[in-house]
Amino acid sequence: MSSNLKNTSLNSQENTLTSLAMTFYSWPDNDPPGNVISYPIIHNVAGGIGTYDDPITVAIVTKDKEGNWSPGTLMYVPSLKKYLIVEDECASCVPDQIDVWMNSDANFPSEVLECQKTWTPKEPVEVEINPPADYEVITTPLFDISTGKCSNPSFSS
Repeated sequence: MSSNLKNTSLNSQENTLTSLAMTFYSWPDNDPPGNVISYPIIHNVAGGIGTYDDPITVAIVTKDKEGNWSPGTLMYVPSLKKYLIVEDECASCVPDQIDVWMNSDANFPSEVLECQKTWTPKEPVEVEINPPADYEVITTPLFDISTGKCSNPSFSS
């Protein structure tokens, strides 16, 4: 998978820090509901565990739609300790917003939607664009699809 990341649009550029609103989306509130994504780069459907080699799908307003980044852009969110990759278009987002995929399927729809609210911070978060591969990562899923349980947010920087 990492060989695909070497071909992403920003990998040859300098990394930058920015502050963005962060929300979450999942199976029931994807448009249409499910795990289909607009720009399969390394995943065929929304997914990922948050490592550099398997970043989590993130939806944004892409450059083609007046946004800031292109599909394939790699990001790192220190408060989540997870890498993200732009693989989806966010129809309801603003340009300075990321909508992070929350691991989900057709089971536990109300639980995953509540978990999204739990994880969504009230203030913008620091996001690094085009990060190096060696940051600390926590691979625990934000939402456990086998139990319908939300993990506890820890918004550390």
